Amino acid sequence: LYGGGPPASPQLYDPEDRAKLRLESGGLFEDLPREEGGRAVVADPRNDENLMVCGLQCAFICFHNNVVDLVREEGDTLPQFVFAEARRRVLDHYQWIVVHEFLPQIVGRDVLHDVRRRGRRYFRPEAGATMPVEFQGAAYRFGHSMVRPSYRANLAGDDGEAFFGMVFDPAGEGRDDPEDLRGGCRAPRRFIGWQTFFDFGDGEVRPNKRIDTKLSTPLFDLPLGAIASGDPPTSLAQRNLLRQVTWSLPSGQSVAREMRTAPVPPSDMPELARYGIGLESSTPLWYYVLKEAEVRADGLTLGPVGGRIVAEVLLGILEMDPNAYVHRRRWRPTLPQRDGRVTGEFTIVDLLTFAGVDPASRGQ
Repeated sequence: LYGGGPPASPQLYDPEDRAKLRLESGGLFEDLPREEGGRAVVADPRNDENLMVCGLQCAFICFHNNVVDLVREEGDTLPQFVFAEARRRVLDHYQWIVVHEFLPQIVGRDVLHDVRRRGRRYFRPEAGATMPVEFQGAAYRFGHSMVRPSYRANLAGDDGEAFFGMVFDPAGEGRDDPEDLRGGCRAPRRFIGWQTFFDFGDGEVRPNKRIDTKLSTPLFDLPLGAIASGDPPTSLAQRNLLRQVTWSLPSGQSVAREMRTAPVPPSDMPELARYGIGLESSTPLWYYVLKEAEVRADGLTLGPVGGRIVAEVLLGILEMDPNAYVHRRRWRPTLPQRDGRVTGEFTIVDLLTFAGVDPASRGQ
């Protein structure tokens, strides 16, 4: 979101107000600032990979800019202080959401409670915060199985009708306003109506796809623009499995035994046994994490191996950051919830509301 800050990454910031991040319009609602040709001006180009991630980046820009206004309303005007204070509040509330809303849904409350109460058992880096390959190349890629082939991006952006689209469709290549939900494009209908993705109490939210070993068809033929390096292979599953080999990742069963957790039995993986090379007993960690979630948690959360890797790494990185809110034991959210009250709680719906990108602000 912030790049190197206003001095080091001036292209990300409003030239008329250096405490605020740049934001442009897509015709109806917000869009990332873009160069000619559609390339987004962002610190991480992956944040324009698809319309949903682009929309979330825009939402966080709006969130930061509204926090800047709040800091100024409280009487602070020195630009450097205003930016630093707004950034701190944004990070605090985002981290709170990760720990108190996201992680319980993904790793399960029991695993999260155990890691928070008893501490980390396995993620103990010796040289500061790092991202282990078991997390980066396998466990945290669980979200790939949750991607649906298509989504309703918004309720009324397509000439008053809902905008539905496949996540990726090869027919959209090279078009200014493709029919799919790829990033890198600007048009009035290309914005997110968040009531499809989060529960605003209006009955419009759609349920999550479960964590399992089934991937949606579009993920087997990614557009090269959605791949950071721009190189094939274009199958997401193939790319993940190649990382197992090139990064020398341990098998899922090896990690389970190291964690003193009963591995998923080979009998639960007949689809791998048919290859006749022992994959059901020595399973690539990425696939193992998905299968474990499927058979041990009915796909509602990660299983014991995947859940512990994700929980320990995300909590561990926070604990190794001296500026993280977790070191201020009495800290609780200070921004208002959706109903305007400050209660010491804060969710992603509250963040989107404060950012002004919620359905009520859009008139939907």
